[in-house]
Amino acid sequence: MLATALVLVAIVAPAPLLLPEVLAEVAARAPVVEASEARVEATQAAIGVAGSWEDARFSIMAEGLPLPGGGHEDPVMIDYRLAQPLNLFGRRRAARLGAAARVDGARAGLRRVSWDARAAAVALFYELWMNGEMDRVMGEQIALLERMRETGLARVRAGMDMGHHDVLRAEAQVAVMQAERASLADERQAMSAMLNVLRGRPPDQELGAPLLPALAPLPALDHLDRRADATPEVDQARAMGREAAAGVALARRMYWPMVMVEGAYQQNLDGMPDALGVGVSISVPLAWRDRQDRELAMARAMARAAEREASAMRTMAGAELRMAWSRARAAERKVDALEQVALPRLRETIVSIESAYIAGRSDFLPLLDAVMQLQALEGERIAATAQRGVARFELDRIAGDEVSP
Repeated sequence: MLATALVLVAIVAPAPLLLPEVLAEVAARAPVVEASEARVEATQAAIGVAGSWEDARFSIMAEGLPLPGGGHEDPVMIDYRLAQPLNLFGRRRAARLGAAARVDGARAGLRRVSWDARAAAVALFYELWMNGEMDRVMGEQIALLERMRETGLARVRAGMDMGHHDVLRAEAQVAVMQAERASLADERQAMSAMLNVLRGRPPDQELGAPLLPALAPLPALDHLDRRADATPEVDQARAMGREAAAGVALARRMYWPMVMVEGAYQQNLDGMPDALGVGVSISVPLAWRDRQDRELAMARAMARAAEREASAMRTMAGAELRMAWSRARAAERKVDALEQVALPRLRETIVSIESAYIAGRSDFLPLLDAVMQLQALEGERIAATAQRGVARFELDRIAGDEVSP
């Protein structure tokens, strides 16, 4: 019977929630990621349009048509003309280089969106883990307080004066913790729905208990400084620089004239032979001071702005990586202090006070105070563990790539 029950539980209970699997799903199916991928595709489609030739122009013109009541001396001719503007002097290539740079910027933006979505999933993952840990801690403390209530009832039955006060205090604290556990259940439902949406799953899908990943050592600071040179923001700024450089090249080529070739067929209706014609026309950029000079100045200003943007993003990324590293280091130290010193000693104290209370050598209030201290310290440990995990992933999010030691 016991084996059958265990099998049924294994079938019904959802599998543990693993962070690498969650991140893979978010990177592939998060709605914001899919929207950003569509923007990249749209930007990429613009490469084929950039620098494309204008449509050919077809015209028909009749000459020598007689007016009513007038003489008819000139032959009647109909001209059919087909003209094609040409995109010459490197304009087409410069326009396509600018479009390709915009695609690189969109891809860098997609990388940022993807890592931001994964960072949101990491925060929810650790919040769910905190939720489960706090529920477990409160369950243990409720069990302890219920044992103390039974001890208090035994004292009441034995005729001890303060026993009933101990029972009331224990029951009051149990009621408070049970209400907090109910709130934790509501919070878990909301966080699970949001995490499922990020994973591209139905909001009401049940999640297993989060299983913390193995803790890897922190990378060295000089390693992080090197990684700051390739963050998505830096890549975007560099793509803007390439686009601006293409804009400068295109603006320079606008000093050259626009060329149009033309072919004509002349149909004579008065017995004269038909004829063919060809022609070339060019624009005369006389207004270069009013147009080309200003376009070139604007393009150069955009190139300078993109260069400064890349430098600023590189500096900011380095500072943000250092801050995230410091937060992760601080959380790691706090977790070590709580797990290795503070919590073990407080648990030993509670065991000693509980034994003394059961033996009738101690009051209930010292035990209750110790239990509340334990709850507070457990809350700090849980929060610091989550902060450590989020700060560690923040290094990856800022860098836009996995940062290994």
